[in-house]
Amino acid sequence: MAKPDLYICHTAYHLLIALVRALRAGGGQSVWLSEQLPDAEALAASHKLDGIFSEVCVLHESRWQGTVTGPLAHIRNRRAYEKAGAGPVLDKHAYHTIYISNDWSAVGRYLQDCRAPYTLCEDTLGGTLDPDQHLLDEQRTAPDFKARREGQGYLYWGDSPVCQAVESEDATQCVLFPPEKLLTFSKAELLESLSDEEKAAVRRVFLTRPLPDDPAVFSRATLLLPRSFVDDGRMDQDTQNRMFQAVAKQYADGPLFIKTHPRDTTDYEALFPDAVVLERTMPSEVLNFCLPGKFRRAVTVQSWVLRGFTAAEENIFLSLEDALALIG
Repeated sequence: MAKPDLYICHTAYHLLIALVRALRAGGGQSVWLSEQLPDAEALAASHKLDGIFSEVCVLHESRWQGTVTGPLAHIRNRRAYEKAGAGPVLDKHAYHTIYISNDWSAVGRYLQDCRAPYTLCEDTLGGTLDPDQHLLDEQRTAPDFKARREGQGYLYWGDSPVCQAVESEDATQCVLFPPEKLLTFSKAELLESLSDEEKAAVRRVFLTRPLPDDPAVFSRATLLLPRSFVDDGRMDQDTQNRMFQAVAKQYADGPLFIKTHPRDTTDYEALFPDAVVLERTMPSEVLNFCLPGKFRRAVTVQSWVLRGFTAAEENIFLSLEDALALIG
């Protein structure tokens, strides 16, 4: 019997991609859901993933209090992670391929401590093709980079020797890693090629509330896709509220829909009482194939969420400075 693949998901987008890949593999795969994924426990208990995944576990990475250094650190850290109950004890031989998009996480460090080869997937669509890769640059120029390459510590974003491959939207255009480490896996093509059955399966997992079924509603509507700059320490809640209200006033001249980031806990129903607030746990990419029509426009601030977004006639990306300037 063929070994299942293991998908480790930290965001709803990661789960969306894992879901489709598992469907195309015939089901019976394994998935670990990070506690960072909103309502992960409820989703795991809902049986919505039954059949597609034969193993569904929730990771409690926050239970791991940190790393230790010194002799045999990887063994001591692995045992500390397992003793803390941060997640299942890994049998690295039980899986064909381990896929993770966020190897700078506690479970990513655990994979390195277990010396478990993994494939790093793109965290966002086309992320390996971004011109700004300052985190990798800083990591590679750090004084201890060579020592960490030799196993004395952790490396992230695909640099770890435990990372056996890195997926890219287009490996021929990626210059971050040697060609032999790169694999082309186009998530844009994956989502564009979904069958009706696959689309229905995705909707069953991510949609809990019905959406309007009149195409005319969407043809006049604006979709606002905010994110929390408060959580990032960029501004206070009042400033953020006024900024997004100003953005909506500037660009929404019809019905307003709001789809926020899954980890944004702002009460948008209170902030925009006349708007339709979509589930924050749903990846915005699901909107590309679950609507009867397209939004007139989609607007976001300082976010890559609209990259690959096809559910609007017009996509508007505002810088944070542009958005703040709209406040009267």
